[in-house]
Amino acid sequence: MQKTIKSILLVSPEPWSHLFVSKHHYAIFLAKKGYRVHFLNPPTSSGYKISNTEYENLRVLDYSGFLKGLHLLPSKIRKKQQRNVFKRLEKLAGVSFDIIWSFDNSVFYDFDALPVAIRISHIVDLNQHFQTSRAAKSADFCFGVTSEIVELLSQFNSRTYKIGHGLSVPEKALSQVTLPGDGIVKALYAGNLAMKHLDWKILLEASRKNKRTDFVFIGSGKDVFDDYNETHVWKREIIKEPNVFFLQPVSSGEIHSYLRDADVLLVAYQQKHHRDQTNSHKILEYLYSGNPIVATYTAVYEGKDLLNMVEENSNWPDLFEKIIQNLNEYQDSELRRKRISYALNNTYKARVDEIEKIIFQD
Repeated sequence: MQKTIKSILLVSPEPWSHLFVSKHHYAIFLAKKGYRVHFLNPPTSSGYKISNTEYENLRVLDYSGFLKGLHLLPSKIRKKQQRNVFKRLEKLAGVSFDIIWSFDNSVFYDFDALPVAIRISHIVDLNQHFQTSRAAKSADFCFGVTSEIVELLSQFNSRTYKIGHGLSVPEKALSQVTLPGDGIVKALYAGNLAMKHLDWKILLEASRKNKRTDFVFIGSGKDVFDDYNETHVWKREIIKEPNVFFLQPVSSGEIHSYLRDADVLLVAYQQKHHRDQTNSHKILEYLYSGNPIVATYTAVYEGKDLLNMVEENSNWPDLFEKIIQNLNEYQDSELRRKRISYALNNTYKARVDEIEKIIFQD
């Protein structure tokens, strides 16, 4: 970015932790590039504080948020509240922010109330749909990871651009891991096991039809069952299967070792969620492993010959069985190179370069 732009307030709906998603990776890469990045956690009851991270130029801010029902207040009062909180964060950080880069349109959605040079609304999840119109209208630039998000934001801001997910390349050599089970094939899913999108019915069916395959799930939420995911009735059943294993979450740096050690990787979202899961962040990490991926329909990858996917979820177990029965074919060295190459062409460096070009040459 331009030399005069030094300090970034990055607003995240997910807190800073050892489990990194796109917001964390953007913060890390921007800091490594020389910007002074302050990662703003979601509001908490702990109040205002600042803490260091292991990364130079990257610190974490905590704050207590805003008045309840802020969005219902008159515009003048609403904007004053946001500006006051923003100024308090600047005082805490000891800087004047040049950019506010927000992944969360439930806070700081009146961007025109904030005294910064560049205001960015960056939406990576369709369910991040709170004060969308206000945030998009008042932003200088809007970015979305899917065509659906871009279409939504474009209704309110003509300076809306599609920016895909990025890959964070491991900085250290991958460690050796051993996945559990005695099966001859290892199938792995990594992610939030409590999320509403997962289709546990097709996963259970595949695990029961392929007893010589070990199904390994890495992530939190194994024992979370709720009404909003109707397939949790099958989640209760899959936990009992002898060839199914659940591992605790691992750090973003470690996950690549587990993905590389598997034989096949899994994407299994319910059919009704195909639209809001058209571009999952984890897929680039999957592709970087080189391993074949069995997926439900994922629009961004249609026609790229990178994922093995079905449009109808009922066909997913049969596709899975076909791939493990012909694993050598799907593990062909040329196919592996193609997957890895695609991932490496979509790093966070590439994403930030793309965004910089838009912002400063638009």
